[in-house]
Amino acid sequence: MAGLQDIRRRIRSVKNTQQVTKAMKMISAVKLRKSQERLVALRPYASKMLDVVRRVVGRIKGDSEIQPGPAALAFLFPREEKRIRVILVASDKGLCGGFNANVLKAANAFVAECAPEIVHLDVVGKRAAEWARKRKMTAAKEYLNIPLAGLQSVVTEIAAGAIDQYNADQIDALYVIYNYFNSPMSQTPTVFRVFPVEMERRTEGREAIEVSHLLEPDPNAVLETLLPRFVETELLRNLLESSASEHGARMAAMDKASKNAGEMIAKLTLTMNKIRQAGITNQIIEIVSGANA
Repeated sequence: MAGLQDIRRRIRSVKNTQQVTKAMKMISAVKLRKSQERLVALRPYASKMLDVVRRVVGRIKGDSEIQPGPAALAFLFPREEKRIRVILVASDKGLCGGFNANVLKAANAFVAECAPEIVHLDVVGKRAAEWARKRKMTAAKEYLNIPLAGLQSVVTEIAAGAIDQYNADQIDALYVIYNYFNSPMSQTPTVFRVFPVEMERRTEGREAIEVSHLLEPDPNAVLETLLPRFVETELLRNLLESSASEHGARMAAMDKASKNAGEMIAKLTLTMNKIRQAGITNQIIEIVSGANA
């Protein structure tokens, strides 16, 4: 009967674990919905912002009478990347499947191609900070345990600092390494250059239907005003992509864990019933044998 008691104890333990995983799945589902709503609302705005920046730069490039300003020069003639700033985005907690492993693998591949002294590193999330310490890299800033409502203040700080660094020739590009959100079951590790952005069009043949807009006071002034907002928007989109990916990955991981716990409970229950049945059968055989004797 000691074996039977052990199995019953294991069943209770697995059931308790299953309750925890189900609760974590529900919490992640709620957080995923909030992050996904903000992300879906922001994506069209970010796409249009990028399109506007490209149109303004295209106007400056196509008009020989307009002398490109500092912002336009950054887009038209990107500098050689001798010094870069990298924002690595991971999670603060684990239990989210391959979410952290995949993005940190992408970070390893990217950093391996760069000399360590040219990288200005910022990390978002405890797992990213741990990765930097293991590689003996010093993170200039660590952003930990940031709530969804606090993302805007973070991107504003990073964007302002990165633009100042670029204007002061301290960096030549700004990169973000994060997980792109495809669906709750699928996330893609991505290395994205926020600034200077590639100026090639996403779709061909759009110049034929573009309307010439009046830009006041002039295209350079418009671009200088758009630049901080553009960088903030791209950074916010990247962080929201990562947030939605994290909660989607955790929800999927906890759902799988709950199903595995259910299968384990079923197997343990079957084993327990077999042991009980064998014990009952032995008792019946002893009774019958004693009666015949």
